[in-house]
Amino acid sequence: MRKSNGFTSLSDGLAQNKSLAGLVERATRLKKLNDQLQIRLPPQVRGMCQLANIKGETAVFICKTQMEASKIRMYSRSILQTMQEEFKISVKKLLLKVDI
Repeated sequence: MRKSNGFTSLSDGLAQNKSLAGLVERATRLKKLNDQLQIRLPPQVRGMCQLANIKGETAVFICKTQMEASKIRMYSRSILQTMQEEFKISVKKLLLKVDI
């Protein structure tokens, strides 16, 4: 009989830890929403940012550079409108973070 190395499989770990499973589920939903949102973003900014979180009435986006974040700010009204009308998400502002 082989000794256990102390590690458990990911599926076993998720089954045992409900908070971790909830986190993975939330991340999956955000990824799916981001994928759908990317298609509907204005062509000038498509792919420049990624939806990272939604906190209350704030949508948090991550950009690779400050220049991309500035461009996203110019389209923030359009992005918010898309999120409100097409996805029924009641966000009122964007928070842009630059991934350094």
